Amino acid sequence: MIFKVGQLVKWFEDYDDGISGRDYGDGIVIEIKMHQSHYSDDYPMYKVYRNKHKDFYWFEKRQLI
Repeated sequence: MIFKVGQLVKWFEDYDDGISGRDYGDGIVIEIKMHQSHYSDDYPMYKVYRNKHKDFYWFEKRQLI
C-alpha cells in the first residue's frame, strides 16, 4: 500500500530488538522522504503525527496500515 500526505493511518512501534507491539495508535501522514541505503534499494519513510502522544514520529512502511 502506498500512503499519501494527509492520510489517516494506524502505526505500530517496535521494541529495540525488532519485535512489534511496543506501542500503537493512529495518526496522520505529514511528510514522506526517501531513505537512501547502501545495502538495498531506497525506501520511503513516513513522518506521522501521532494522536495518542501529540507528537511526530518517523515510520517505515511495514509499521503502518
